[in-house]
Parts: sequence; structure tokens; C-alpha cells
Amino acid sequence: MRRHPRAAHALRADDMRRHPHMWIEVAVYNGPSSAESTAREIRTGDRIHHYRPAGAFETHTTPVPDGGTALYARYIGGPL
Repeated sequence: MRRHPRAAHALRADDMRRHPHMWIEVAVYNGPSSAESTAREIRTGDRIHHYRPAGAFETHTTPVPDGGTALYARYIGGPL
């Protein structure tokens, strides 16, 4: 399995706020547990402050062909 680049959370969160309700890829993780853990942190706003307030983002994960797991999120928190 190849190594994936680190997520640019500040940029992704800004993109999502500019395009509400549009699914945007946050990053591809080497395994499902890393992707699911980060997805939870995005939904709750814990540890990754760019995604606050809690509940302002939705997430989903999906496997990718190289064995990694892609994490997608979207902003649902309302108008800016």
C-alpha cells in the first residue's frame, strides 16, 4: 500500500464552507480505522478545530483501489 499525503484540514474546511452541501475529499488514509477516527473528529469538532462547531459537518468513508480509505466531508452548518 502506498503512503498518502497528509490532509490539509484548514484548506478542506474552507472549501467546504464555500461550497455547502458538496462532498469534498478530505484525504485518503492507509486504513479504515484512521479514516473513521478522523471522520468522528470532523463531526464532533474535537482535536481538529477547523471543523467547529460540532455538528456542522457530515462525513463518509469509502475504500479505494490501493487498499486505502478515502474520507469525504461536507459543510451543513448553514449560511456564513
